[in-house]
Amino acid sequence: MNRLKDKNLTTKQKIGYIRDYYTLHIVAVILGLAAVGWMLNHYIFNPPPRTFINISFYGGFVPDDLRVELAEHLTANLVHEDENYTAVVDNFFETGDPQFDMALTQRMVAMVSARELDIFLMNPADADGFIEAGFARDLREAASAAALARFDDMGVKIIGDDDVPIGLRPAYFDLFRGISRPPGLDFDGWMLIVMTNSERDDAVRAFFDFLY
Repeated sequence: MNRLKDKNLTTKQKIGYIRDYYTLHIVAVILGLAAVGWMLNHYIFNPPPRTFINISFYGGFVPDDLRVELAEHLTANLVHEDENYTAVVDNFFETGDPQFDMALTQRMVAMVSARELDIFLMNPADADGFIEAGFARDLREAASAAALARFDDMGVKIIGDDDVPIGLRPAYFDLFRGISRPPGLDFDGWMLIVMTNSERDDAVRAFFDFLY
């Protein structure tokens, strides 16, 4: 029998009855509504920005503030204001901690498998391994002929065998224009390659057009 219909119960007793027997139901309803509200806000009204392009440094530590600055700089120059996209800058490097290094490697492998990594900047020794494994795309498929011609005219070394351009060797980190190189960071000689399984062709082409 529903005790709330008992006319002998005082208001205080009814409130106590509700508290004792319906608290879990009320909490469940509140949590359910909160979850629905969060999902609507997250996926429909205010979804997080999607990745426009991912550029990753491999083999050397890059400070977080520099990565954030570079990501914001690229987003401002590559993404239209009305588009919900952002440039992402990652960093994969060895710390000497086996567990952390393994986790970082697993994350990188997972992102490569998911086609989430588009462009790598890495030291020549590591780049050679990526190239031999077939991870570097022919730049003629990634950049416009005009962009490649500008690189050559400006002294940026184009790397490749059998007349197949597969990497750029920038003269210095300032190739990103507007981002200064912090003291202690030396990227001279590093190579830029495009991953063969990148699916963001328009974004990669826009990136090369932006560089010079």
